[in-house]
Amino acid sequence: MRHAWLIIAHNEFTVLQKLVSMLDDARSDFYIHYDKKVPQIPEIKAQQGRLFVLPERIDVRWGTVSQIKTELLLLATAQKNGPYAHYHIISGTHLPLKPVSELFKFYDSHAGEEIMRFWNDDAGDADFKLRRYHFPIRNIKSFGKSFVKSLDNIIWRANLGIQKALGIRHFKKTNFYKTDNWKSLTEKASRYLVGNAGAILKKYRWSLCGDEYYGATEILSSGESFKVHDCKNLLYADFQGDTPRKLSMEEYPYLRNSDYLWARKFTSQSTI
Repeated sequence: MRHAWLIIAHNEFTVLQKLVSMLDDARSDFYIHYDKKVPQIPEIKAQQGRLFVLPERIDVRWGTVSQIKTELLLLATAQKNGPYAHYHIISGTHLPLKPVSELFKFYDSHAGEEIMRFWNDDAGDADFKLRRYHFPIRNIKSFGKSFVKSLDNIIWRANLGIQKALGIRHFKKTNFYKTDNWKSLTEKASRYLVGNAGAILKKYRWSLCGDEYYGATEILSSGESFKVHDCKNLLYADFQGDTPRKLSMEEYPYLRNSDYLWARKFTSQSTI
């Protein structure tokens, strides 16, 4: 069966073309969502696989439900050309660390399984990010300094302080499961999430980084028989605080010899 590569892109288009070229294969279909803030869509080409650029573009903001909305839009769009062996949600700054033939062999060995990398349980993280109401957070991680960014941060922190003082929480009985938001889903899981998109977007509307939680949480709490594979070597990312460090292309040969299948986030600019 074919594979759907669902790519969320907003910059580093040289890396994006390299990503597509490395995955280009007769079994590959590419679906690219460009952030609405991108002023000019680049020309990205695939020689063997089919490539689709989503006409609907979302203004994606870090930490907000817009990230979940974008993933669900990619899944829904790709489903129209399915079924697929897996729907792979990746960023435009991912690069595979194995040849595409080896990737297909790995995914084929996990046919019928949802492939994710789970993070260690942290009740405090879920309590803060999901059981509090986070607003406004649209601009809290925008680049540069601005009055709007500063005002959003002040209001956001004040709201959190009030909620903490009053003991305000929701989803008290919900068990949340954290993974990377970059994951590979089967046809069944993809259709389950898209079929429940309205409820999912409503549930995670006021979350912070809900994209890290919604996939595994909704699948595992669905009551349906999903098989989930916790793949510890799925993705290499060198976090500095809550942000992955930019990886230079000079680091790629070293990472290629690791046990990881993927790495992010690459930049075409040298960082060494």
